[in-house]
Amino acid sequence: MQKQKITLLIYGEGGHKQEMKLLYERLSKSPLAFVTVGTSPINSSISHYRLDDVRHKKNRLKSILMAITGIVYSCILTIKLCYKYEVLGVISTGPGISIIPSLILKLFGKKVVFIETFCRFYTRSFTGRIMSKFCDEFWVQNKEQKQLYKNAKFCGRL
Repeated sequence: MQKQKITLLIYGEGGHKQEMKLLYERLSKSPLAFVTVGTSPINSSISHYRLDDVRHKKNRLKSILMAITGIVYSCILTIKLCYKYEVLGVISTGPGISIIPSLILKLFGKKVVFIETFCRFYTRSFTGRIMSKFCDEFWVQNKEQKQLYKNAKFCGRL
């Protein structure tokens, strides 16, 4: 039996989720199939897999523990998704929860697209700094960001 071909959409909570909702509204009209990975679903009509934030915003010790367990869980989830589906690639609006799955998929030869958040103008995000090093396409939503990332493509607001 042939596996369903899908593109993963990975996002976090808050603005990252909102950006992915806006992007999905446009992408849903394409013939591509999608599966979401994040803290909560963006649309009830597509399969969703939960992946929690990998840092605690107030406690460094909890952040370290969350990062370790988050890395292990995201590795397991990514490999599970690769067995269940034929993953063609990943599109992410961040945050850090997208790094490990994107890196694993890149190692499997899949296409990785990262979109830097629209709230950034003159600084780079932690996730953006890492993702810009290995992703296939790195998109920014503000023209000012093109000066921060040499490989960036301007896509405008989602």
